[in-house]
Amino acid sequence: MALPKRETTVSPKVPIPKGYAFLPKGNQYKTLHCRRLTHEAKKTLYVVEDGKKVIGIRVPKNIFFRVQSLARETLSSRRAATETREGTLIRKAELEVDQLFPRIPKVERDAVLKRAFRKHSGRVGRSSQTPMPRKVRLAVIAHIRHKHTEYDVLLNKGVKREDARTAVSEKMLGILRQWGATEGTSKLFAEWKD
Repeated sequence: MALPKRETTVSPKVPIPKGYAFLPKGNQYKTLHCRRLTHEAKKTLYVVEDGKKVIGIRVPKNIFFRVQSLARETLSSRRAATETREGTLIRKAELEVDQLFPRIPKVERDAVLKRAFRKHSGRVGRSSQTPMPRKVRLAVIAHIRHKHTEYDVLLNKGVKREDARTAVSEKMLGILRQWGATEGTSKLFAEWKD
C-alpha cells in the first residue's frame, strides 16, 4: 500500500526527529487523530516498521499531546457510543438468530452471540462486509461444529479438515433441523460441507 506523500517509513533504530513523539500501534482513536492532524499541519508523519510489521507512528509532539488530551476528554462519551453500537449489533443478531433458528435453546443462542460477536475477536460476527443473516448462519454452524460434534477431536487426531467435516455433517444437519433452520441455512450448510 502506497503511503501518502507526507508519510515516511522508518526503522525503530532510526532516531526520533527533534520535536517528535512516538505513538505505539493499538489505539485507533489516537492513531487516526494524530495522522489526520499531522497531515493537516503539512508535517511529515513517520511510520515505524520493525521488519514488515508496523509498530507505531512518530508525530509532532504538539499534535501528540493534543491528541492525548482529546482522548482523555472524550473517553467516556466514546465508550458510551461504543456500548450503544455494540448493544444495537447484539440485538440485531439476536433477532436474526431467533428468526432463522426459532427453536434454538436460549443458552445456545447466547453462547453463539457471545463468541461470534465479541469485539476484536476477528470472528464472522464482526465482519462489516457480511450481511447479518449470513453472519448468524455461519456463527451457528460453527458453534454446532465445535460444541456439539467430535470435529475438534478428529482434527486433533490428524484427520483432514474435509474428512472431519464430512464425518460430522449428518449430526450437524440434525441439530440445525432441530433448531428450526431455514432453507437458506441448509443451502449455506451444503456450501460449507463441500
